[in-house]
Amino acid sequence: MPPTKSETRPSLSRDLVADRALEIADAEGIEAVTIRRLATELGVTPMALYWHFRTKEDLLAGLADRVLDAIEVPARTSDWAADIRAALTVLVAAMRPHPQVAYLVPERIMANPKGLDLTETALATLSDAGFSQEHASYLAMQALRAAITMVTGDQVDDSGQTAEERDAHLRTKKAALASLDPAKYPAVVAHADAMTHCSDVEAFFDFGIDLYVAGVRGLAERAR
Repeated sequence: MPPTKSETRPSLSRDLVADRALEIADAEGIEAVTIRRLATELGVTPMALYWHFRTKEDLLAGLADRVLDAIEVPARTSDWAADIRAALTVLVAAMRPHPQVAYLVPERIMANPKGLDLTETALATLSDAGFSQEHASYLAMQALRAAITMVTGDQVDDSGQTAEERDAHLRTKKAALASLDPAKYPAVVAHADAMTHCSDVEAFFDFGIDLYVAGVRGLAERAR
């Protein structure tokens, strides 16, 4: 006797729903994530999903939580600059696969256990580096914004669109820059390709993280 529909369908859970929603967001953009769409894909009624997510906002928070759940909070060392770099690196690594959801992370980072642990690590490290509570808080918030900016850049974010759509978008953007008046914008025209194409994605992220850490180190030295 073949298995029944209930026997072949995996047991519905909050994580299962959020993971499927995350897959949709990665492939088609956050706008494609709806309760009705999820219910159809999971083979349940919309009401079944409301046991796990009462509203669309609750569902989006669940997506951000799944991103933050992937963080492996690094252990602190005696090198505060290395520790800040490690903290920003794991945050970027968690968000890189899901740039469509990155904008949702700030609302959940202090409510999610992994996000809260990472925030504690960052604030304690910055305090040990000599920053005041106010300035340490500023720097921690700017680190989050820097991470979001890095993972959502046109050059590296290929989510929410097909490869053909992404290539067409970047070609159009490059052509627009290259067609500017070279007498007025010689530097922009010369950099049109580099501004719209990333030949080494890992180097792009390493550079962004190093830039943030160098800035923090400079502020720490200036304050002494």
